[in-house]
Amino acid sequence: MVGQADGQRRHQALPAAAGWAGDIRTAAIHQWSDPLSRGGLALLVNTCLTGILGFAYWIIAARLFSTYAVGVAGALVAATTLFSGLGQLNLSGMLMRFLPGAGGKSRRLVLLTYAFTASTAAMLAAASLLGVKIFASPGSPLRLDAIQSIVFVLAVAATAIFTIQDSVLVGLRQAVWVPAENGAFGVAKIGMLFMLAPLGTAFAIFSAWMVPLTLTIPVISVILFFRFLPRAPAARRAALLGRELRSRILRFAIGDAAGGLFTQAWTYLLPVVITASLGASINALYFISFLFSSTIDQVAANYASPLTVEGARAPAEIPALIRSTLKHIFAVICPFVVLLEAISPWLLHAFGDKYVGAAPLLGLLLAACLPKAISTVYYAYCRIQRTTHRSAFMQAYVCIATLSTVLPLAHSFGLVGIGLATVAVQASAGAVSWWALKRGIHDTAPGSGQGRHRRPRSA
Repeated sequence: MVGQADGQRRHQALPAAAGWAGDIRTAAIHQWSDPLSRGGLALLVNTCLTGILGFAYWIIAARLFSTYAVGVAGALVAATTLFSGLGQLNLSGMLMRFLPGAGGKSRRLVLLTYAFTASTAAMLAAASLLGVKIFASPGSPLRLDAIQSIVFVLAVAATAIFTIQDSVLVGLRQAVWVPAENGAFGVAKIGMLFMLAPLGTAFAIFSAWMVPLTLTIPVISVILFFRFLPRAPAARRAALLGRELRSRILRFAIGDAAGGLFTQAWTYLLPVVITASLGASINALYFISFLFSSTIDQVAANYASPLTVEGARAPAEIPALIRSTLKHIFAVICPFVVLLEAISPWLLHAFGDKYVGAAPLLGLLLAACLPKAISTVYYAYCRIQRTTHRSAFMQAYVCIATLSTVLPLAHSFGLVGIGLATVAVQASAGAVSWWALKRGIHDTAPGSGQGRHRRPRSA
């Protein structure tokens, strides 16, 4: 009788287990069939993969090369990333906004973006090398010889194109290729590191990073131009983008670039301001805390990019897309914020006993991620509506308010003051963004009386 009862229980458990498996499979299929969810998940995977492989790269470099070589190579890679990012002038957002409606002009739009970002980034790199040659001491490790200088400038231009390609893939609803591309690059650069280890120089580490990156560009370009980018009709292939489209892109790019510069300004200047006014030790605690909160911020950015693309493709669905985006973002970041808040003392202890004192600051920075996510979605909405001047004003407010309030509060409340200033600024910006999003959702909703006047703009 006991064996018979056990058998009945096993029989009852099997359908239940099969039901759970079926529910999970159905949910996974639903998420993957939704372009917004698929794009966001692909970019989340890319963020995790890039972080893991990048961390592994520098661990292996530290094992194979001297501390001096790793330090100089790290500076070169950081400079390359900085100049390539500045040279792009936030044109990644422009591509995600205009590619969905560019049609036969897509190829020319991508090629012009490649040429502009690569040349601008290369000029910035060349100017920096000239500055180093004039002002740096003769023994400075950043003084490169002629061949190394040429390689550095070309590497900056290649990095700009490499980054732009990700935005092209996202704009074409092919974000699933982004983790594949960056994963292959991450594995290849680690392999190159072992190959160039016998040289033992800083430029060997730099080359191990840049050679695979450069080789990836033609591979992805072939995929883009021969598979995904639509061809223009033969009669129109020689035509330029058109005056109206150029005007739209220019107005969009000016606002988006200005907003991006404000965001970069407070992000990169704040550690400098803290170091200069409060000391390097305080900045060390801030910087480690910022690394964790900025990782959470990346989740919102990963979903905001597909929102821009899908909103440009289907303007009538913008209200539903915004709700879905916010739902996906907060479903991911809320559990992580709660978890990190709970384990922050133990997490910081891994860096050393002196970092445990940053736990209150980390908690506040994590709390600021919640309203900041709403602002990130609002910036994407402004891109869809081609009202990037509004998001630029918001980003300017965040920049000015953050830089002007951090020091007074820090002098009064220490590390907690930095967190309080960040929370206050991000909460106020998030509240305005929430109000603007609610108004935008109402005005663009099908059948809205005001929607006739605020219908989303086409490309």
